[in-house]
Amino acid sequence: MSNYQLHANETTISIPRIITVDSVNYYEILVKCGQVMWTVNHRYRDFAELHDQLVSERGVSKDKLPPKKVLGNKSPTFLKKRQEALEQYLREMLIFLKVTMPREFVEFLDFHRYDIIFLVQHLASSLFLRGDAFLAKSKKYGFSVLELHAISERMQIPCPPTEAACSNYNFSHILDFCAQLETIIVLPTKNSLPTILYDDDTDKYIPHALHKPIGSSNLIPVQLRYELSVFKVLRNLIIYGVPTENIQNVGALRETLSRIEVYKSETKQICQIALCDNVHKDAAEDELDKSKQWKNLRHAVFKENQLTVIDRTIRLFPTVKDLVLDKNKLESIAHLSHLNNLQILSLRCNRIAQCANWHVQLGNLVTLNLSQNRIRLLEGLGKLYSLVNLDLSCNLIDDINEIDYIGNLPLLENLRLMGNPVAGGVGKLWSEIYLDNEKGNQTEYDMALVLSALRISAQKSHRKLHSLLEPGGSTSAEEQQAKQKNDTERAGPSGGAGS
Repeated sequence: MSNYQLHANETTISIPRIITVDSVNYYEILVKCGQVMWTVNHRYRDFAELHDQLVSERGVSKDKLPPKKVLGNKSPTFLKKRQEALEQYLREMLIFLKVTMPREFVEFLDFHRYDIIFLVQHLASSLFLRGDAFLAKSKKYGFSVLELHAISERMQIPCPPTEAACSNYNFSHILDFCAQLETIIVLPTKNSLPTILYDDDTDKYIPHALHKPIGSSNLIPVQLRYELSVFKVLRNLIIYGVPTENIQNVGALRETLSRIEVYKSETKQICQIALCDNVHKDAAEDELDKSKQWKNLRHAVFKENQLTVIDRTIRLFPTVKDLVLDKNKLESIAHLSHLNNLQILSLRCNRIAQCANWHVQLGNLVTLNLSQNRIRLLEGLGKLYSLVNLDLSCNLIDDINEIDYIGNLPLLENLRLMGNPVAGGVGKLWSEIYLDNEKGNQTEYDMALVLSALRISAQKSHRKLHSLLEPGGSTSAEEQQAKQKNDTERAGPSGGAGS
């Protein structure tokens, strides 16, 4: 973003061309402030209104603005001269108003949209007037990544003179407002909030603006870094179309957050979310820093990204109950055995073809959505004893005998098979099955617990047996003593005499 306070001497204004829309001439104004540039279009009437304000309130000479002309104001020669005169006018006003930068001049040139100081002041003024009324109705607010970047940058610079001159622009209005919010939505631009955020077809509501310039500027959302330390009691964080890697500091969020949702952010690894504020986001480190755990997180939605694996940093969400990984590129699952509270897992629209021994990782799962994958075989789901709801619709299951593996699960109530070859072969009745249309009773719950306990015990026994059969495996002290005794007995007295 631009910083006029830092680059005032490098700021330039020009009018490179005239744009005609419906027979109305607009002068395209190009503003450059440091490395940032943007354009804003105004007709002559807008210049005249600005000039009247500057004359009455800022002491600008009345004859500075090129005069209005009634006849012949459409001729190319006249328009060219007026274009040059208006450009000169703006340059003179910038020099004259360089120190004070009055609000009407700032907004005429769109500094309040693309400059750190003036954007923050514009937001502060808005929250000063309407912030309390807004919080009384809702603790939820949507920020553009540009606003969060500006707030983060403003925290690192001293108070500008233009802010000290008016209490409405005080930065504390923003800090107070943010400290009370419980839910925020982070968006590429302010107007990119979809009509229905959770709809499956959100593409028709929101353009994917991750790499598109913001407005008429050369600012790109993917390049803007921001921090979230100003949010002290935040419980829900929704990030849509903005990289989580651009977060510099999550502040207290690891302690307060109970829900996080990340959509269409081109996320390829879980570590980009779990360790979003780490400089080095290495998912292969030997030890995970426990101070980085999201201790109260219950619901995690990482939907419509580019995840190819579930890396080990998923362990940093130890309390999560609902995990949604829909519309990614996953072919398998991993490291989920560390999520002891996981009850709901959705893997819809991925690339999963195998689900062998999933009970090892999903022992306490209640609801599993595997619709729209590439699954043919169900044996790997046969020991998910706590499963109540299973969605296998739109897969490749073509053998009716595969249903036997899941048909005896003690708590399974709802099974969806629509869209599979096997469903079409046996009629519509098999597309959606309610096994007894009742919740599991105490006997069934007890059976599920017993089966789970037996499975865990069998796994431990198998591991122990495997360790004993390994070459060079450890031998207990009692076994060593018994072996030594047998050797002595076989040697007998003669062995002793020979020695």
